[in-house]
Amino acid sequence: MSDLSFINCPDAIAILKNKKNNVAFIDVRKRKTYVQQFAFGAINCPVNRFRFIIQDLIPDPSTYLLIIGASKNERIKTSSVLKKKSFTNFHYIRDGYKAWSKAKLPMWAGEHTFCKAFGEWIEVSGNINNIYPKQLKELHQKDMGSVAQIDARPKAEYEKFTLPFSRQCSGGELPVYLNDKKYKSQTFVVHCAGRTRSIIAYQTLTDFNFSNKKYVLNGGTQNWELNGFQRDYKQKSKIHQKKIDLTRDKKLASKIQKKFQLPSINQAESIQNCYSFIVESEIKKNTTPPVWKKVNATTLIQSGDKFIAATNTPIYIFSEIATSAIFTVLWLRRLGYPAIWHKNPPRKNLTRTFNKKDFNDPTYFFPKRHKGNKQDAKGYLNWEHQLIPTFTKWGCPNPWLSIRSKQLKKVTHPLSKVYAKTILKKN
Repeated sequence: MSDLSFINCPDAIAILKNKKNNVAFIDVRKRKTYVQQFAFGAINCPVNRFRFIIQDLIPDPSTYLLIIGASKNERIKTSSVLKKKSFTNFHYIRDGYKAWSKAKLPMWAGEHTFCKAFGEWIEVSGNINNIYPKQLKELHQKDMGSVAQIDARPKAEYEKFTLPFSRQCSGGELPVYLNDKKYKSQTFVVHCAGRTRSIIAYQTLTDFNFSNKKYVLNGGTQNWELNGFQRDYKQKSKIHQKKIDLTRDKKLASKIQKKFQLPSINQAESIQNCYSFIVESEIKKNTTPPVWKKVNATTLIQSGDKFIAATNTPIYIFSEIATSAIFTVLWLRRLGYPAIWHKNPPRKNLTRTFNKKDFNDPTYFFPKRHKGNKQDAKGYLNWEHQLIPTFTKWGCPNPWLSIRSKQLKKVTHPLSKVYAKTILKKN
């Protein structure tokens, strides 16, 4: 234990508040414990999966790594893993959550909380038009001929449950899916199970110059059930039947890249200390060799803490559907991450070893919210509404750039913004 580096809370805050630092803040407790309360910005990497995914979460071993929540034995285990993987700059928060709590430092709770808060930020700083369950129900009973109602979740989730009249298209593929003359005069209604992905889908339609009248179903399928309406179960997605125009898609991608000043590169020389993702398509079968980690674009945005822990490590994004890559880069940069559009397919020798096992946790936070439990559904939606007010309470009312901003050449992660406002309190 004598060779471990311990750091006090004031020194940890100094590291976190410096926006020039490339920082990863890791909480090694069990997922079930973590979601109940954790330090703002701490990404969960439980000890039992630490050795499998720590390099995926932090690809650059020189990253300033702060670790919280580790017992004596867990410090021994995790430090051994980090040394074997050549990490050179890792430090344990002295006295862990006992010290963090005593200093009254920023804490919150939930699953994928950072990205959920960002979903709320879109609504706060943008201009989202909501439609409410009773209004949508009335629309269902009239005429849906001029309405495209879209479930913006991936296929697997859609086929578990959705709403009557919904067709499926994950948010990251909406631009290519709807870039079709037959949708020119239709009204769009987008939804997900809750709020985040539908709000992102709505804003994406605005970002990509779709001028159609459009709405978000407020509260998604959870609010639909809270209003006494029934979901549809075991629907089959027809997304694979959609024919797309890739030439038209590339032209749109180029327009949006210019509109938001998004960085790009034709071919990276190395990705060894970078994040690198191939955006998977549910419309077009991927032909690119699996040299990078594959992920659904919307999943990467709405649960980014499952994939990304460092604040300033470059992130390369490639997709055979150009607008899907642009979608991902745009949203990651809005979140504060330095994402880059990788235009050409990555070379076969431009690869890195990734963990192949997907660690999926049960839902621990309001766990029955998607199972018809109205108390959990209502509690979860209320929790989402409190996320942005929490930033204000911490003295950081503008954690991200306004969603209306088109100046995305330079981005700053909210980790440094929040902790720049933090004043340590002593009991």
